[in-house]
Amino acid sequence: MAPANHSGDETYLEAFMDHISTVPAELRRNLDLMKDLDQTSSTLLQEMTQRQKAYVAQVEEKIVSNLEVIDGKGVVIVPKVDPTDREKDEGKKKKGKSKEASKTLTEPVVVIPTTEEFLRFVHDAEAMAKIRALQTDCLQQAEEKVAISQQTYAIVDNICRRLDSDLREMEKLLLTSGEFQTMSTGKPNDLAAIQAPGTADWILAKVISFDPATRMYNLSDEDVESSKVFNLPESEVIILGGLRSLRTGDVVYAVYPDTTSFYKGTVSQAPRKSAGGGSVVMISFMDDHDENGITYDKAVQMKHIMLPPS
Repeated sequence: MAPANHSGDETYLEAFMDHISTVPAELRRNLDLMKDLDQTSSTLLQEMTQRQKAYVAQVEEKIVSNLEVIDGKGVVIVPKVDPTDREKDEGKKKKGKSKEASKTLTEPVVVIPTTEEFLRFVHDAEAMAKIRALQTDCLQQAEEKVAISQQTYAIVDNICRRLDSDLREMEKLLLTSGEFQTMSTGKPNDLAAIQAPGTADWILAKVISFDPATRMYNLSDEDVESSKVFNLPESEVIILGGLRSLRTGDVVYAVYPDTTSFYKGTVSQAPRKSAGGGSVVMISFMDDHDENGITYDKAVQMKHIMLPPS
């Protein structure tokens, strides 16, 4: 997916919010459509079930009323004799006439029907056509629900992909501008900023070891007069050296010269290469003025600076 284009002062967040502004309405519409389809398909399914039960009952009734098994030899179709014919038949019996005709009306013929013949006998074309029409409607409703569900998934998936893309682009931008500090797993002797236990102060420390299993750091205080060792979780340790660049006016936390404590300050001059290697940044520390109220900028090594902790 191509990165989004941003114009003027538009931020990634503003562009993303604009991109998803219509999404709630789209999701609501799709959910309402699926709800309506649920109600319609439920009604159709209920009607289809009732018709199927009625069809089965009709077949059972036709079999019970019209077919009879004769001595395991086959089945007979029980004739439906008209009452008038039955009275005439009884009259003929009394008179002793037409015995063969009477036998034809009262004695069924034993037959062994094939499966096709049996199905034709119990089949009701009109009722079956209605059941199949309902089955087709139910299937169509289900397919429409699947299509709407897939469309809804695509909407959400597109948003997630857009967000991932914007985050990658934003990370690149922040790295270029120096507003992003990469976090990495510290190695032994790496410098780190930690919050002194029980205080709000941030101090400079050095990594002794890191346990990948527990994600815990073992660090030593960089103050030469201290022998303290700290055991802290990864979330409470900021490995230094991740800043790529800084601009004049950026607010940072930096180690005050000749101490191992971090103080809040503002970049007064962009980083420049130092004679001894590395980069030096001029920092104007807050509340760092002399008796005349004059604040002097201090030179701080880039590796002793971090962005304000959140």
